[in-house]
Amino acid sequence: MAQSSPIILIIPGSFSTAQMYYSVLSSLETLSPNTPAYVSNLPSAIRNAPEPAATLADDAAHFRSIIEKLAEGGREVILVAHSYGGVVATEIAGVSKKEREAQGKKGGVVRIVYLAAHVVEESKSLQEQIGQPPNPAIAKVGEDHFIRFVNVQMIAQGTIPDMDQTIAVEFIKSMGRHSNLSFTSKATHSGWKNVPVSWILTEQDFIVAPDLQKSYIKRIEEESGQKVDLHVLATGHAPNASAPEKVAEVLVKVLALEN
Repeated sequence: MAQSSPIILIIPGSFSTAQMYYSVLSSLETLSPNTPAYVSNLPSAIRNAPEPAATLADDAAHFRSIIEKLAEGGREVILVAHSYGGVVATEIAGVSKKEREAQGKKGGVVRIVYLAAHVVEESKSLQEQIGQPPNPAIAKVGEDHFIRFVNVQMIAQGTIPDMDQTIAVEFIKSMGRHSNLSFTSKATHSGWKNVPVSWILTEQDFIVAPDLQKSYIKRIEEESGQKVDLHVLATGHAPNASAPEKVAEVLVKVLALEN
């Protein structure tokens, strides 16, 4: 039998490490102390040359392994997927509670919460869906298939416009490189078809524009036949940095839907 409260598992955005979400976990612990919540690093965001750049499949396999370990213990999981993390959450197959129950197994993913995220169509890559990587004056793809930031100030302004820019620049500087192969890998699965979906839409987002987020929501609703549970934050693309307490407040509301 599953525990009373689902586990929250955060999938970070590109270039982001787990520690960039610790403030969200801390705020959530304050608001809902009995809710277990975790975040793990994306292989595509932590590997360094000469290690091979990770693909979307590598990222999905990493989080699938974590989910399966939790599910085997009977635990229900809510995935919180930020930015590129939405592509990963969508790609993970076979771990929803619905799919596992059909196999006579317990536990599994009961909801995906997309946070300012991308949702890629099957047989497309993120790059094919949204276009080429940023201008080389902003970020550059190396011969090793890793993307590195060039203009930190411009990225800070675009990513966290709702934060003091001195602090925002330091936050961006703490990011490393990211695998371009994760952006060019083709998606093979639509995980949102098997679970209810919540969405945290960021109104001041210059990275995943609000209208683009709304188009993802519309497609999910039209293709799944289910209403997306929508929450709106007046933030930029990274509320995990600028407004972690607001993200935690939404997650508490989402938890109430599953308890």
